[in-house]
Amino acid sequence: MTHKEVILQIFTGGFLENEVTYEQIEKKLKPLLETLTISKIIMGWSTNKDLYLKTKELLSMYQVEFYLWMPVFSESGLLKPAVTLLDYEGNAVRSYSLKAGENFEFYCPNQQGNVENVIEIYEENFAQIGFDGIFLDKIRYGSFSNGLSGVFNCFCPECRKRYQEHGFDVQSLKNEMKKVALGQNGYAKNPLKIISYKEGKYQFSELIWEKYFDEKARYITEALEKITNYFRKRNMKIGMDTFSPFMGYFAGQDFNRLKTLTDFVKPMMYRVTKSPAGLPFEYYNFIKETTKGNFEHNSSGFNEILHSSGCVNEKFDIDFIIAELNYITSLNIPIYCGIEINRIDDIAPVYPDYIRENLECLEETQVNGYVLSWDLLSVPEENIQEVIRYFK
Repeated sequence: MTHKEVILQIFTGGFLENEVTYEQIEKKLKPLLETLTISKIIMGWSTNKDLYLKTKELLSMYQVEFYLWMPVFSESGLLKPAVTLLDYEGNAVRSYSLKAGENFEFYCPNQQGNVENVIEIYEENFAQIGFDGIFLDKIRYGSFSNGLSGVFNCFCPECRKRYQEHGFDVQSLKNEMKKVALGQNGYAKNPLKIISYKEGKYQFSELIWEKYFDEKARYITEALEKITNYFRKRNMKIGMDTFSPFMGYFAGQDFNRLKTLTDFVKPMMYRVTKSPAGLPFEYYNFIKETTKGNFEHNSSGFNEILHSSGCVNEKFDIDFIIAELNYITSLNIPIYCGIEINRIDDIAPVYPDYIRENLECLEETQVNGYVLSWDLLSVPEENIQEVIRYFK
């Protein structure tokens, strides 16, 4: 038995979807509300108001906080004109299509219109519902799952202006990125010529990388300040979805910066998921996109830098996950570790033994609890029963 908090996450579909019914939600959710102590429900982001109003009424019987799950720098282009990221070659960064409603098309945080879109979408579709909080997802740039250009961005006019204001030689930065793409100057075997990793930070042979990734984290944080200030003024609590620090670094997520803006963070520690945010998936694409030649050799060198065994038997190293969690819990911010309980064929092979292994191994960490992810409606009954057995 554990005394850590339990949070559930429910995906109602993308902004333009209207396929989930309240009856589906109640059927999955009510048995857990009656059996376990659930502290928060995170739900989004279909614009079907009726789903949220009925769920809110149900939750009021159990004193459970209700958070709207909402993407920030992705997906909003389905409802509003949005400015996509431009890569180092001047091309729009390609999206990664996982399923309907989630296109993983990323938008530039330096474009004020992209920030305003988030607030406008909330006001037009969700403000009347009366959520306790907002759960901000996709608070980042693209990742290597969007290809090399998913990270080597943004070079829109506003970003180029800001780079120059902060002393960047934009052409030198682009030239370094091209060397990575071609595997020149030592990049073929060593991803980004990394020297070391510790507590969410890398050191590189080429100092331009540290400055570049620090700038991207600054831009994400500054954009989020405007968004979180809006919700704070409405007395709403704030949660944030993030990568694990070792991958979030490349996507503009700096935990030391983010901790000043949020009430809690959910790092996605998806150890078996083969889609964006899944650790095996992001790790594989990072090595594949930044090196050339033998993958096993190149990943072995990176593992030595991480002090990790990487991905073994299709599961990411649990000891490394614990080390990552120990770092972010040391920052004195509530951390709710995101772990998979849903099952999707060929993407998330999640079974009861894996759920128990995760929970038992993470029990001794200082996390405040778990976000059982990433979608309750996709959880088979045997996984739900394992959750109940563990937490009872």
